[in-house]
Amino acid sequence: MTNLCEDSTVYITIYHLGALFFGSVAIYNLHSARKYGESYLPAIVASMMFISSSLFLVLPLQYGSVAFLFTTMFALVNYKKIYEINNEKMRRYIGDSQSAGILKFTDYFTGWKMLHHLNRKYGPAKASLINTVFMWVFSILLLVMFSYLWPDIFSSIRYMALIVTMTLIGFYWQNKKLLENLDTNGFPEVKKK
Repeated sequence: MTNLCEDSTVYITIYHLGALFFGSVAIYNLHSARKYGESYLPAIVASMMFISSSLFLVLPLQYGSVAFLFTTMFALVNYKKIYEINNEKMRRYIGDSQSAGILKFTDYFTGWKMLHHLNRKYGPAKASLINTVFMWVFSILLLVMFSYLWPDIFSSIRYMALIVTMTLIGFYWQNKKLLENLDTNGFPEVKKK
């Protein structure tokens, strides 16, 4: 007779973590859209990523790959709208941070308020660089910690570190452009629909 616990081993994969992450991001974006009257586009993209990650879990890899490809195309087609949503969020967070002199602990991880404080102190390029380095170090520390906790899942940590680095380089350029826009035009104007 075999032990039931040995036969029903559950393997946690990167797709499980992706589904959990994008599911929580979708819920957060949905809450933010309802609370502030923002666009539902970030919640839709996060939901599509959640569905893509979930498809990798339950169906052959081709289905998840196709869903991920459609999600990427959807995000690229809606790039202009996503950029305007980021401008609107930046404007709201900057309005919130004008009155507050001291950052809360959560502001170091949410980004916009900390980025605005750094921009006032150092300028757009240096503020974006400091913010990106802070996020990169935090992400790499998480990867290293997870690689010790779940070595079978995070066996390709070098590739994950490369993906994190490339993503954060994109965030650096995006944040720098938003801050330069803010410095030259004051608050970025967002068209209401």
